[in-house]
Amino acid sequence: MIRRRFIARRLLPAVAGLNVLALAACGGSTPVRQGLRDRTVASSADVPATGGGEIRAPREFSGIAWLATTGSDETPQEVFLVCHDTRDNEAERDLPRLAIVRTPVDPNGIIVQELDVDFPSIPNDLESIARLPGRNEALLVEGNADGDDPDPTIYLAKWDEELNVEIAGSVPWPDTPEPLVNVEATAVATVGGRNYFVYAERAEGSDTTNVNMTLLTVSEDGEITFGKEWTSVPFTAAEPPGARPASGMDIDAHGNIYISSAYDPGDLGPFDSAVYRAATVRPGGAIGARLRPVEPPQQLARSSGLKVEGVGLVAGALPIFIGDDDEDYGGLLRQLRVTEPSSRPHGRWPR
Repeated sequence: MIRRRFIARRLLPAVAGLNVLALAACGGSTPVRQGLRDRTVASSADVPATGGGEIRAPREFSGIAWLATTGSDETPQEVFLVCHDTRDNEAERDLPRLAIVRTPVDPNGIIVQELDVDFPSIPNDLESIARLPGRNEALLVEGNADGDDPDPTIYLAKWDEELNVEIAGSVPWPDTPEPLVNVEATAVATVGGRNYFVYAERAEGSDTTNVNMTLLTVSEDGEITFGKEWTSVPFTAAEPPGARPASGMDIDAHGNIYISSAYDPGDLGPFDSAVYRAATVRPGGAIGARLRPVEPPQQLARSSGLKVEGVGLVAGALPIFIGDDDEDYGGLLRQLRVTEPSSRPHGRWPR
């Protein structure tokens, strides 16, 4: 893969709908350690402008996974791995597929650090990241590009204590219980010491999708193996109207499955999203774990004006962060305000 130089960017103030905080530009240039090598935080003079000296928004965030909490107890900083749904075509082939994003610790806003990582093949349409609980590893999942990818791939990413990211393995998508069309929602659950891969089709044109689960084994040398048997439950998104029912997913340490649903009328929006507690993973069943739908699904928040495509929990618990793919408006990372149920701030839900 061609090596490229990417930058960590701080961004000028912008407004992008409800629940959006301002982003601010950083003055000067300061070396920052990120990815596989040193990058630079850029001032406005370092970034090509589109006119009037403004800095462009970060590229879309199609999937997110929490990596670590850094900083101090007074000023903690959450660190996420983010993927971009870049296609393998002439226009996008050489663009980065991954970034590390840090939450703000001052008025200068989030820090986006695009990574230069070697893949065994050119990723096409990375739509989600599924972290393996308790391990510094995550699955980077191609969504299948509306069924147009002849060989959709799942990659294994690993990182060290300094957050140096490398690709340690890859495998084609396994045989699935329904046709693989476009998957934007994946996660990994651990039950009884075993890992399980969970995914849902985004199900364009329907308000209902299936949450599917099978056994997952990831060896120390990076070999990825999926089970042959699946278990499934339906999930229906009541809101927003016309939304893709599954655009992002994560699972907490208690087995609660959180799913985002997103309305996307086109590259300029207006977008709309909601996040639900949709199902649970519990011990039992033919594969050692079973799914149980939350009936009715429990809507935790609405994000009007935003297209949520990534859901990320911190260390397997609340708070929830969302990553947005707002198309021509760029990407956002924000902590989600969970408004219900307010009596359960630590992610403990009924079984």
